[in-house]
Amino acid sequence: MIAEIISTGTEICQGRYADTNARFLSAELTKYGVKVAWHSTTLDEGGLIRDTLARATQRADIAIMTGGLGPTEDDLTRPILAELSGYELIEDRRVIEMIEERFRRRGRPTNPSNRNQGLVPRNATVLYNDWGTAPGVMIETLREGRAPFVLFALPGPPREMIPMFNERVRPLLEGRLGLRPCARILDIHTIFRAESELNERLRDLYGADPRVTVAWLANIGQVDIRLSCLVPDATQRDEAIETMRGKVVERIGAEDIYGYDDDTLESVLGRLLKERGMTIALAESCTGGLATKRLTDISGSSAYVLESFVTYTNDAKVKRLGVDPALIESHGAVSEPVAIAMAEGVRRVSGATLGAGVTGIAGPTGGTPDKPVGTVCAALATPDGVEANMRTYTGDRGLIRNQSANRVFDMARRWLLKKPKAME
Repeated sequence: MIAEIISTGTEICQGRYADTNARFLSAELTKYGVKVAWHSTTLDEGGLIRDTLARATQRADIAIMTGGLGPTEDDLTRPILAELSGYELIEDRRVIEMIEERFRRRGRPTNPSNRNQGLVPRNATVLYNDWGTAPGVMIETLREGRAPFVLFALPGPPREMIPMFNERVRPLLEGRLGLRPCARILDIHTIFRAESELNERLRDLYGADPRVTVAWLANIGQVDIRLSCLVPDATQRDEAIETMRGKVVERIGAEDIYGYDDDTLESVLGRLLKERGMTIALAESCTGGLATKRLTDISGSSAYVLESFVTYTNDAKVKRLGVDPALIESHGAVSEPVAIAMAEGVRRVSGATLGAGVTGIAGPTGGTPDKPVGTVCAALATPDGVEANMRTYTGDRGLIRNQSANRVFDMARRWLLKKPKAME
């Protein structure tokens, strides 16, 4: 089965918003063995939407369209769907009642524009929306000598589209269309290892098992190795993926793999801290609180994040963390000795198991010949002592700050991996 993802929205075409819907939908359809052959994005213009849908009906078996179902004048999907199906728009009373109830809970009247969202093509399967006001629809269009073309139209906001896919579309894919999950995809996350280096270690795995595809997803400082297996039998699928995973881990080394699939460095670090009954406190300079934010974005992080200091100036480093002014004078604020003093200071002040310190030049200004933009010093104070390193990162200010936070997280992660769980 071949699929096309169609995203409507002038704001997407103008580059104001990333099309995350297409990425999500493609990943989900791939799990069913559906070949997503095209991503189409179109302005909110009737003629362009019609042309895009007409093309999809000829070349795809299934299409999922997002956007254009709202209450405003540029939401054109409903009448175009009626044209495609050949059926008039009719009012779905249940949709109207759901919209009225939603506005009633907010203490607001229902606008006529919102009532228009209750218009759906006759004979369409209505996908009721418990997360917003616009319903989705499924339309089957007959084609001579071919299987029907199946179109799902969903709201554009991801907060509505994702649960509607999971709760409304997925049962239809598996029920009416008879699709079954036949793919397993495993993302293996590595940190601070070059793509070329990993390629040398894994070269012999390409084509080693024709059932498993090995692909690279490279980012600054991080490389994901994606293993994909499309086999109908779940047991064979899992066996193939797990065998290949074992070979990847053997060649790369477990310490250089920080997690899988939805794992992030901060979630893995938090899990390790919690498992071992340990805590962390941070002293940040160039990252300006970014590392703390990422850690505390995780629900339940108060179990292991004690406190944080953003000591952006030299004076703050001295007053808040007890950094010796002589260290700053002799080595500079961006130096391993100062990072060590920051880490030791925040560990002492907070009483945390681990103290992390980071200081650097995030740019775009402030660099010198000896310490160019991107120079960052990170330190980790532990019950065993303290370790530190200096690195020079590339990229813009945001990339440098994120890589700096990653370095701190990774230093703590590697130290924790050597410690037993539930450590006293």
